[in-house]
Amino acid sequence: MSLLIAWITKYYYRLLLCLFGCLIFLLLDSFLGLMPTFAAEKIVVRYGLFEQSLPIADIRKYGETKEVSGDLQSFLSYLNAKEQQQLQDALQVKMSLDIAALNKLTDTTIGKQILSVVSQAVARRDQAGVQALRSAIILGAKSQEGLGIISFLEAYPSNRLVIDLPKATKLVSMANLSSSSSDTSPKDNLSSSPIWQIALQYQILATQGKQYLGCLYGDSISAELGNSLGEGTFNFGLNGLSTISLVEQLQRLIPAKVKCQKAIIAVGGNDALYGMSDDLFSKKLQEAIALVRTMGTKEIFLIPAFYSTVAASLDPTVAAPLPKVEQINALINQVAAKEQIPVAAEGIAPLYENNVLKDNLTSDGDHLNAEGIKIYRQALLEILGKQ
Repeated sequence: MSLLIAWITKYYYRLLLCLFGCLIFLLLDSFLGLMPTFAAEKIVVRYGLFEQSLPIADIRKYGETKEVSGDLQSFLSYLNAKEQQQLQDALQVKMSLDIAALNKLTDTTIGKQILSVVSQAVARRDQAGVQALRSAIILGAKSQEGLGIISFLEAYPSNRLVIDLPKATKLVSMANLSSSSSDTSPKDNLSSSPIWQIALQYQILATQGKQYLGCLYGDSISAELGNSLGEGTFNFGLNGLSTISLVEQLQRLIPAKVKCQKAIIAVGGNDALYGMSDDLFSKKLQEAIALVRTMGTKEIFLIPAFYSTVAASLDPTVAAPLPKVEQINALINQVAAKEQIPVAAEGIAPLYENNVLKDNLTSDGDHLNAEGIKIYRQALLEILGKQ
């Protein structure tokens, strides 16, 4: 039984992140008048007859102060130091979302499909699973801190949020924005991902006809920042993005008539991971630059592809080999010279030592932790002239 508990508890952590990833773009209009007014006090993982519960108040306290209760300590004991840090980082994610834009997702087929799938993993005695998720998401997003794991859990309209573990495994594939099998090389097939499609649909609805002082286009490292670059900016970062999907993203955004005075393009890491050829990468980056210019952009800045740690670079399931990232960055410099636009490398230089990501600025060897994000955000603010 102890092995079963260990396995379920570790999966519980992964599921928490997966559930949040699936829900973050699904702020749907709710029928609050039909729902109970009480909120969840515990999150419960159910596997057959076995249940493991954790007070949500303990999760909030841990996220805010790192204070560990007795119940939480039992849970954390099954996680190593790296996984505990990843959980702590995930609890810090709080998204400020455009309520009006996200409400319109109620009319999209993909939004309804994803919410329906997510609701199947939440065990309830009634048939109000979708409705309950709607209530939790809209109330969580309207909270002062924005939508995050904790605000969602606290807003769920039941005293317990019960996750059916076997059904929840169906969500894992949905959370992967760039899918690849073990016997094939990673590739950019984001456009076929339901999560990518709904994330992009949200961006279109949120920015349609608007003008921004600054726009950020990038992959998961940029997406980590959320919309935290200040008033008049928008973060179009998407997990798994390469120059291929960036071109697709821009082609979808242009008909929405969004305008950006300054644009920052931060891609290349996934291009290196996908093993993209030099010619294709250069071609797609130039296409992206041309598309951005049609959006009324006066200034464009390129950010070099992000390096990982040495250990991460040796694992093809985590990050690209460092020599390939070097190669991509050389191509970025070549395209920048041809297009007569700057490469803003100085601001992110503190992230690295000899072109290797510093261990103290990452939680997984590839993405930035809170301190790393702070450095990256500062660099972007300087480019945008906000510092």
